[in-house]
Amino acid sequence: MSHSVPYYALDTDGVHFEVDVDESIVQAYISRDVLSATVGRNMSAQDCVGAYLRYRERIDAAVIRRVRAEGPETVLVRESEIRRSVE
Repeated sequence: MSHSVPYYALDTDGVHFEVDVDESIVQAYISRDVLSATVGRNMSAQDCVGAYLRYRERIDAAVIRRVRAEGPETVLVRESEIRRSVE
């Protein structure tokens, strides 16, 4: 499956990306605030895509869990979902 490139959007102040979940592509989003909490420091908008890419496996795993539990609508990743996957 072909994915769009993860990108930072100024209007939502976060990274938009796609995840393969059970042979479907799901749209997802993670805010700069959640990324900052995950990384442990306040980050600039320019750092967001790099932070997503560094933590992609954990963030995508949170998206997959959420889609399997709640359905394939666009996923807004929550801080608690990332913290749980890091621990």
